[in-house]
Amino acid sequence: MTHFVSTYGLWVVAALVLLEAAGGPVVPGETAFVVAAALASQGHGDIVSIVAVTVAAAVAGTVSAYVVGRVWGRDLLSRWPWFERLTRPGLERAAGFFERHGAKALFLGRFVPFLRTTLGWMAGVARMPLRRFLVWSVAGTVTWACAIGAASYYLGRAVVDAVERDAAIGAVVVAALLAALAAMHVLRRRWQRA
Repeated sequence: MTHFVSTYGLWVVAALVLLEAAGGPVVPGETAFVVAAALASQGHGDIVSIVAVTVAAAVAGTVSAYVVGRVWGRDLLSRWPWFERLTRPGLERAAGFFERHGAKALFLGRFVPFLRTTLGWMAGVARMPLRRFLVWSVAGTVTWACAIGAASYYLGRAVVDAVERDAAIGAVVVAALLAALAAMHVLRRRWQRA
């Protein structure tokens, strides 16, 4: 990934971040962004440009997913009667969820790897108002890009070495963080119900 990002630069970062934000769950958009920010600390690129391109690509991808979800999402979910029966309860819950917690979900969901790939189309299918969607999506994206970009930039060489040498360890750390986030979410839900 390091060689690929350093060779093709901002274009590959923009493309991968856009595809990930548009709903590509296996697209390494954040990884490309982290590598590009770390390489910038070594003089291979400008961190401000990298963060700006990442924000623009992530917002464009999320908005495109929102539009697809808003315009065609319900039709696609109701295309087959058996599928509609399966998805209708979830669709109603999603609409209620986005009405109550949509702003928090868009802002904080940007930091959760697999959740960020679904937020756009879920908000569109749930018919979240466009203005509210844009405000919170942009706010979450800018905060995420600045935080992740700054951390990667300042960790610099350590991040590049870790990605090149210890990809398996990095994957385990990411999996552990995801498990911790999921456990916190489950515990919080139980606490709210009690």
